[in-house]
Amino acid sequence: MGPSRALSPNRSWRRQGSQERNVRTLRQALHDKEAPMRVAESRLYTRAQRPNVELCCDGPQISLVNEAGEISSTMEALQEKLSEAGQSLRDLESTRMALEKDISCKMHSLMIDVQKCMSHRTRYPTVLALAGY
Repeated sequence: MGPSRALSPNRSWRRQGSQERNVRTLRQALHDKEAPMRVAESRLYTRAQRPNVELCCDGPQISLVNEAGEISSTMEALQEKLSEAGQSLRDLESTRMALEKDISCKMHSLMIDVQKCMSHRTRYPTVLALAGY
């Protein structure tokens, strides 16, 4: 993976923020579909409760059934996208945590190198001095 394709913590934060906005948008879209679904279901229920009308299958009935079906399939698709977005968000979170842990480990290693090892390295002669130059 090249340096331009590497995932940095800042890039991970931006992706995570974008995915959180995506999840909020999907939840709002799903919430916005609940009211039309309730309306379609209540209209179907009201039509089914009409007196002296049995097995009525006219244009409005078919239209209501189709509308309820379309809204239901849209809600299912939104729910599926929401679960995918949630999984992606969890993956981004774990990636970010791994990056932060890796950075912390490397910072600790650098601190050990600077504080503990550099004092020992200054005591030894350089490669040029060992080569006789």
